[in-house]
Amino acid sequence: MNGTPLIPSDVDRQHYHLAIIRETAAELGGMRHPKDILESFLMSAQGGIGALGGFAVLTDKMSELTHLTVRGENTISHGQIKALIKTASDYILLNAERFPFFIEPDTFLPLSYGFSLILACPIEGDRLAFLGLAPAMHRRDYDPEDRQLLMSLSSLFQISLNSTLFSTRVELLNAELEKRNTELDRQVFHLNGLRELSMEAGESVDVEKFLSAFLPTLLGRFSRSQGLVVLHDRAAGVTWLKSMGIEPIPAMASLPIDRLLFLCLAGVQYKRIQPLQAEPVLQIEPLFSLIPGFVPESAFLFLVKDQMYGAVLLGNPLEEQKISEQEKELLSAFVAQSVLHLKNADSFAAIVALNKNLEDQNQALRETIDELTRAEHRISVLELAARRIAQMVNRNAERIMQMRLLDFVLIIGISIVLGALFNLQNPKGISFFPQARPDGIKSITTSDADKLLTEENALLIDARPREFYELGHVKGALNVPLSLFDAVYKTRFSNEDPERPLIIYGRNFSRLFDEAVARKFLNQDHERVYLFLGDMNNLLVPGGHK
Repeated sequence: MNGTPLIPSDVDRQHYHLAIIRETAAELGGMRHPKDILESFLMSAQGGIGALGGFAVLTDKMSELTHLTVRGENTISHGQIKALIKTASDYILLNAERFPFFIEPDTFLPLSYGFSLILACPIEGDRLAFLGLAPAMHRRDYDPEDRQLLMSLSSLFQISLNSTLFSTRVELLNAELEKRNTELDRQVFHLNGLRELSMEAGESVDVEKFLSAFLPTLLGRFSRSQGLVVLHDRAAGVTWLKSMGIEPIPAMASLPIDRLLFLCLAGVQYKRIQPLQAEPVLQIEPLFSLIPGFVPESAFLFLVKDQMYGAVLLGNPLEEQKISEQEKELLSAFVAQSVLHLKNADSFAAIVALNKNLEDQNQALRETIDELTRAEHRISVLELAARRIAQMVNRNAERIMQMRLLDFVLIIGISIVLGALFNLQNPKGISFFPQARPDGIKSITTSDADKLLTEENALLIDARPREFYELGHVKGALNVPLSLFDAVYKTRFSNEDPERPLIIYGRNFSRLFDEAVARKFLNQDHERVYLFLGDMNNLLVPGGHK
């Protein structure tokens, strides 16, 4: 050096050092684990300068040892190495460097534990690596060439270790990202299932069909092989039960529904749930022995409407992994959304029942109107025949005065027959044989009628046809014609108290409308029916006054 030609031994030594650097670079380039890199670095450094022993160590951000390699004759313990590294780390924190550098032990360590060289290598992420070497063989001193070789090897070591740690962090980040992507895919999968269930529920307006579609979708989306859903309407006494994967099926038929719902209610956090809400059952252990062969892993209790409770019980997941909090929230949302669909299906069923009842009432009314129309047609025909007979009678009026007794009797007989036929065809015709008054119908005087109206809030009923009622009726009386009794009763008396007194009036010289209507009320289980047979002329008011 310094202009003096190199002797052959110095040239061979430099070639040897270059060969060690090339071999170390090639070896470190294929390593991916920090401990392997430490061992290769220690062996190359120790062999390159002929050190009797040494150690290589990697620390974390807190100067704690993460990887340690010791070789050679040095008998220093791990505790002594840890104390040495702790002191060296404190020194480096005060004298920060970004490149490998030598630390002279005598400058900061009270004890060097026999190490002649200590090399520090700052690593990415506020970590440190140290190389400690014992004295050289044959007790020679380390010269600048040895130090230069160690600096070259430490630079390769620093680059390789930084690359390895960076690759490790990237792999960890990729693994974490893949895990999060998997969790996100599972959440998207569950949300798609919730959307598909909503679309299918929108097409199904029947509770039975919805439950049949809900349970398989729920088990499939959340990887369960066993489960059941039960819905119990206590007001109507109706129960829907669907199960999958639970054997034997006959045991499900004898399942105590009330006890199942009671145990679920006892296991929720709040003992009173609101309509259209689903509450998770926190204590499911009491449910284990309720169904043979089925141990539920999770359960939910919900309330569709007043007196309509339901429960969902799910078995263990098919995968051997614990369900995440996000999946628990999605499962709760899945059940809560299904409760809304059940409410819609139940409401639609109620609407269908009301429409069916209304359709039946409309059909009965149409039949009554048709019957009245046919009767009106028959009456028109008979009236036309009567007019023709009257015309014939008028044309032969003079002859009638000269008729014989036999002719007179014949005409009277024909008139009687025609009158009888007319009466039979007329819905409002007169009965030839008056019916006996039932024992439950009693006559009532004016004073008794006033007493019942005042003290017992009796109901006053006008039994005459609508035409007579509009001409005049007693104030406060309700018109219940005999021909329209069924229609009027359904609309105005179906919810009336059967024990409320009924005072019925309305008859003329030929028709007992009041008795006929009274019989109708008796047939509807009204117990207090009275006939007012007094003079009504003084009590009638014009039809425009109620």
